Amino acid sequence: MWHPGDAIGFISCSNGLTNNDRSLEMVSSLSRKLKNDFGLETVMSDVLFLDKETQQTEAPASRAGALLSLYSNASVKAIFDLSGGDLANEILPYLDFDIIKNNPKPYFGYSDNTVIVNAIQARTGIQNILYNPKVLVSQEEAFQTQALSDLVTQIDADWTGIFKIAENSVSEQSAAVFVGGNMRCFLKLAGTPYWPELENKVLILESAGGRYEAMCSGLAQLEQLGAFGKINGLLIGQFTQLALDEKTSAFLKVCRNYASRYGFPVWETDFIGHDDYSKPIRIG
Repeated sequence: MWHPGDAIGFISCSNGLTNNDRSLEMVSSLSRKLKNDFGLETVMSDVLFLDKETQQTEAPASRAGALLSLYSNASVKAIFDLSGGDLANEILPYLDFDIIKNNPKPYFGYSDNTVIVNAIQARTGIQNILYNPKVLVSQEEAFQTQALSDLVTQIDADWTGIFKIAENSVSEQSAAVFVGGNMRCFLKLAGTPYWPELENKVLILESAGGRYEAMCSGLAQLEQLGAFGKINGLLIGQFTQLALDEKTSAFLKVCRNYASRYGFPVWETDFIGHDDYSKPIRIG
């Protein structure tokens, strides 16, 4: 994926980072960590932070242009998106997917950037990584350093070495190809040219916010899109608000009801979600 001396591009395709000391220190710490632990340089895009004058996220075309510049930069071997929020889907019409396809490199993003991770994979075939790079400088820094090292060094390893999924056979695990991520954000792609092919894939779903009814509505939309008739399995990560509301068991029951009707297995993992233990997982 990369070697010492290569560069990682930092960008915000969703809401720009705030111009405060905390964000600046996070970016600086992440840059230092990549240098010290992996021997990697950093290329900062000019849309990483909010516009200093307007305090608004940079325009969609500007963010798309900055992303294409990182793809075109031969020294950049991977792209780390440090943003989240609501605005990632704004940039999709401005992306030149031929440029991306001709300069293949993995894009790492999470939460709202589920949109970019899946759209680019769908349009180019490039395998991307569902991951929040900011957790590398979280309280679980050592855990995440090992998780990223495992991802990079075990290029051909199947995901059984990275995830502990209960009640599943090795044969089923080794055949898994993943799609999805944050449920609300993944569903933004429905009905667009960026919706990925779901046939024979394992669909990942997780969410930070969202009450029980909203999450059940999302499952209903997935069914109505024909998703459940195509997938090989459903991998349920953390649903943070449901856990707080003590609704996790009820939600899993709904998931299993769909699974029994359509004949696919449901797995659970604590390693996909919005906490600092969420590991990187390959999409595509």
